[in-house]
Amino acid sequence: MSKKLLWLYGFASLLGVLTGLLSSMFQWFILSLTYLSQRILSSFTEYSWLVSAFLSLVMIFLAFAAVRYFAREAAGSGVQEIEGALLHVRGIYWRRLLPIKFIGGVLAISSHALVGMEGPMIQMGGNLGAMLGEMGRFGLKRCDTLIAAGAAAGLASAFNAPLAGVLLVIEELRYSFKYSFINFTVIAISCVSATVTMEALVSTQQVIPMSVFQTPQLGNLGFFGLLGLVMGLAGAVFNKLLMQRLYAFDALSRSMRLLYIGVIGALIGILYVTYPRLVGGGYDIIKQSLTLALPLTSLFGLFFLRFILTISCYTLSIPGGIFAPMLALGTLLGLGVFYLFQMIFPGLTVAADVFAVAGMGALFSASIRAPLTGIVLVVEMTGNYYLILPLMVCCLSATTVMQLLNSPPIYTQLLKRTLISNKSISSVK
Repeated sequence: MSKKLLWLYGFASLLGVLTGLLSSMFQWFILSLTYLSQRILSSFTEYSWLVSAFLSLVMIFLAFAAVRYFAREAAGSGVQEIEGALLHVRGIYWRRLLPIKFIGGVLAISSHALVGMEGPMIQMGGNLGAMLGEMGRFGLKRCDTLIAAGAAAGLASAFNAPLAGVLLVIEELRYSFKYSFINFTVIAISCVSATVTMEALVSTQQVIPMSVFQTPQLGNLGFFGLLGLVMGLAGAVFNKLLMQRLYAFDALSRSMRLLYIGVIGALIGILYVTYPRLVGGGYDIIKQSLTLALPLTSLFGLFFLRFILTISCYTLSIPGGIFAPMLALGTLLGLGVFYLFQMIFPGLTVAADVFAVAGMGALFSASIRAPLTGIVLVVEMTGNYYLILPLMVCCLSATTVMQLLNSPPIYTQLLKRTLISNKSISSVK
């Protein structure tokens, strides 16, 4: 028994290292392709918006085509595919998924579309776990453990947040993954080794560098409860509109789908030149919003436009997640609500950035219905460990609103859509 256990833990360590290496390569290719496109744009100063539109359009079309013709399970975030695999309602085909998700993800993110790398890394990490499970000739139970561990390691390496990776499995995959001490240990080992590998190859910096704040006074915690209510409502609207647009996209004819992709792709490229704050995964706008004193109208305008563009980009069925864009939306809305509170309560002593951090975690928690993951993820990303209490109030308030509105977690809804789509494709065949 002890020998088998050590063998499993050894594979968990290897899984973490491989996931960290893959995450490092993923980021490097994204940065390299982004730099190359910027060099091309700099050579066409007069018609840079037209060239940018063409480049984004081509990259998005290539990403869409790769998914469409080689690995349809690589579309979107991929977290729902991991959930489906652990429920044994979806298969894992790592031989085709890994290269298509990697290449398609690099193209999609480098196009400046509003998608993130975290979802793809979760799916690729889970597929690496399936690969090692197959190579190590583990049984079904241990293969599921390695798939879950790989998914957790993917999140840990993408966000430099090992504890959030562990919690993601406990919360988000709770219905599809059997918890035990051995399984927990395997997941923790994978997350730690992935994070260490990532930090050794890339950097040890926080994903979102910002000032460290002290815990707000107890009398101010009520404001974070109200902020959570707003975030819960925003999360419910986001989930509902996203699913509506996805089903609408599924119903389009082939020519209309291509037209839709072309319009959104060209628009993303034009906005990158004319108003870059509106596009991209979200980290740039998060950093800018924390350092620039943007007017209230600008904050809400940015939030509304990025809200629409995030949904529009995700419906393209290109490899890319919604974690980073959602964190950006939470930051903008959190700052906007702060300025409203400041107008109503001039004596408010809480810093604006604290509301931004709370909003970031709350919208994320509301959408995926995972408050602990949202709390720990934001704390690890920002280094603001003293803000756990207001984050708990805000995230729990947001998820309670989602529960009262009977709004299912976004990945549960995405898995349902995937299963429906798969049945319809099979019936056509």
